[in-house]
Amino acid sequence: MTRLRPAKWNGCPTRYAAGLIGDKWCFLILRDVLLLGKRTYSELLNSPEGISTNILANRLSKLETEGILDREVDPRKASRICYFPTGKARDLLPALLNLMLWSTKYDENTEAPNSFAEELKKDFSGAVAWYETEIERVNSEIFSTPKS
Repeated sequence: MTRLRPAKWNGCPTRYAAGLIGDKWCFLILRDVLLLGKRTYSELLNSPEGISTNILANRLSKLETEGILDREVDPRKASRICYFPTGKARDLLPALLNLMLWSTKYDENTEAPNSFAEELKKDFSGAVAWYETEIERVNSEIFSTPKS
């Protein structure tokens, strides 16, 4: 019997993306960091999907290794780590929003309000710009807050 060699996870754009963010937990972490402004381990751990601590630690490490998240000591509290989206992560913002838009169309149980999809369709580039501004606002709040 001939064994097939596993495909390399680079070269094909679909395989590359799937290898980096195709895991549901990586995808949800990106949602939390890019769209919801979460930056700390505890904020990510407390997401409603209920990720376990070992999976969260593993996926954060993977996203950091792949250059999607930067890990830095929280200037507000030295014992805490913050995770910041890199340019590579921020470049995923339009794709993430498009996938959310697609989901609102086909998921009969979507929790997104109709206004979300309507506004996103009406001014997609404006929505991307708004989230980019929010990412900057959250990051600057962390770095401008006095240490405790």
